[in-house]
Amino acid sequence: MLTKLTTANVKISRVMTKDLVTVSLDGTVEEAVKKMVDYDVECLPVIDAKGVLHGLVTFRDIVVKVVYPSTKTRESKVEKIMSKRLVTCNLNSTMLDVVKIMKNKYLRRIPVVDTKNKLVGLVTDFDLALFGWDFK
Repeated sequence: MLTKLTTANVKISRVMTKDLVTVSLDGTVEEAVKKMVDYDVECLPVIDAKGVLHGLVTFRDIVVKVVYPSTKTRESKVEKIMSKRLVTCNLNSTMLDVVKIMKNKYLRRIPVVDTKNKLVGLVTDFDLALFGWDFK
């Protein structure tokens, strides 16, 4: 029981992915797809020139909002299709806080932002699953 309590209180800054692949607010869907394929990621945080988080664009967003309705993919802007109503956490959030949010809101990933909403990381269900394992 003590181990679970200790793990639950671990700060999310120890678990999150910090070296993120992002797309700019005025980036194209084509650019987003290229980054997703090149870096093998399913989600890109959408940031402005100052690094402030404005949304997330997922592979599913692209398929549902661009590919399926046969929209012009090359000219489409990520700002038009990204998820804008985001649930975020901060560096002081605990693993327990994040797990509860993910479970209750059915989320697989949560951006981590600072007090100015600047993106500093991303925590995924995979990050949480791997916590405590040593893959050196």
